[in-house]
Order: sequence, then structure tokens, then C-alpha cells
Amino acid sequence: MKVFISVDMEGVSGLVQWDASDRLMERELVTAEANAAVAGAFDGGATEVLVTEAHGNMRNILPEKMDDRATFLSGQPKPKNHMSGIDPTFKAVLLVGYHSKAGTLNGVMAHTFTGSVFSLKFNGLELGEIGTDAAIAGHYGVPVAMVTGDRAACLEARELLGDVEAIAVKEGVSRSSAICIPPQSARKLVREGAKRAVKAAAGGSPPKPFKIIPPVRAEITFTDPSYADGVSNIPSVERIDGRRIAFAAPDMIEAFELFNAIQFLAGVVR
Repeated sequence: MKVFISVDMEGVSGLVQWDASDRLMERELVTAEANAAVAGAFDGGATEVLVTEAHGNMRNILPEKMDDRATFLSGQPKPKNHMSGIDPTFKAVLLVGYHSKAGTLNGVMAHTFTGSVFSLKFNGLELGEIGTDAAIAGHYGVPVAMVTGDRAACLEARELLGDVEAIAVKEGVSRSSAICIPPQSARKLVREGAKRAVKAAAGGSPPKPFKIIPPVRAEITFTDPSYADGVSNIPSVERIDGRRIAFAAPDMIEAFELFNAIQFLAGVVR
């Protein structure tokens, strides 16, 4: 049984702000929480695990400390971004260390992909990274079986995905402060949650895949009109107002890849 694990940073216990001075500690905490999910996946019946990175430069996992039962995909650019490597052969997806979408009250380091994006919609449904990554997996018929992160991220996951295993390892007091479960205890919760989630998937009772029905219309609201100015002349892009653009695609994968290119380009040309 193949399990896919995507690992972000903002939802890891003990981390509450972006701070380059704490980079080594950040990498150690991310790696340890990823390993907890890997261990839980194998406890639950996984026979093969792929871990892909989903934060920043996507070189956060410390290679020498990674659980040697798993393989891992680091670096960027890569197709499907956080979900690079996903395909129909996987039975379940675990989203580890995730955060809520931009603008969420008390969402720790809440944002949607990059600082240029305030809101992202697919077929009229506003999604953050949890929902978008779940929809990419859903395109291949693979369900998200677990989400870990702060309380706001878990609430977002439950609202969108239903009765998914949701493990809160901290609760935001503001966007840059939180009450955290100590990392060792958080890893235990993540491992136990991953075991339950994978065991349920192996037993034939996983959550349903989250799907965006094609064709797909994507709408991006940027944080600043200058971002929209920089990409509004791309063929097939429709300018809606000062901060919003839209485009159409035949399916979720093509919609996401165009969004991914636009979000990075917007920041470069601003």
C-alpha cells in the first residue's frame, strides 16, 4: 500500500513565525514531524511511502535524519508543486505541518501559496493550500486521509474534506503566536493519527477523494493591484478588477499549473 506525505512548515509544533535565524531548528522540527507521519503510516499498513516537500525552497528535510524506510522529494521547481509525485497508485495522502488559507483569524502564519495571493478560487470555491492540494490528489482519485497543523488548519480541513483525521499540534493566538503542544508530544499525536488514517484507508474506509469537477475556472485575488498588472496580458488571462484575474482550464491539474506559474511570475514582475 503506497502512501503519499506532503510536508509543510507553518503547521509544525513549536514554529510560530518565519525567522531565518532559526533555520536549523526549523529543519529539525520539520524532519521530526515528517518522520512521525512516516512511522505512523508504516504502523498503519503502508508498504511504500513517498514524502514530498511543500515549504519555501523545498529543501527543509535533513536527509541524514529522514526515516530510511521512506523516499523523499526535495527542491523546486517541480510539477504539481507540493503534490509532485502523486499518481493513482497511491492509496492515501497525509498533509503534515499545514496551515490555513490567507486571512484566517488566528491562523498561524496563514497564507495561500505566496505573499502575492489573497484569495484563490476554483469553480467559485475558495481554497487554501489544504484544499488545493487535496483537489490535485482528488484528480487522481486519491483521498486526503490526514491533515496536521494548527487548530485553524484542522477546522478548515474538516469543513472542506469532512471526517478527515485532523491533528492540531498548536492553537493560534494571532498570526504569529500560538499555544503549542511540546514537539515530542505533538509527534506522538501525529504518529497515532497517521496510523489510524492509513489503517482506515487500508481497510477500505478512507475519506472520499476531494474533486473539482472539470472544466475549471480559476480566480486569483492578489494582495496588490501591481501583481495583477504584471500578469493580466498573458493570453487567456481575464482581468476582472484591480486585484483579480481569472482563467479557464480543462481540468484541475492544468488549472493549478497555470496558477502556479502566474503566482511566481506576478512576484517577479511587480
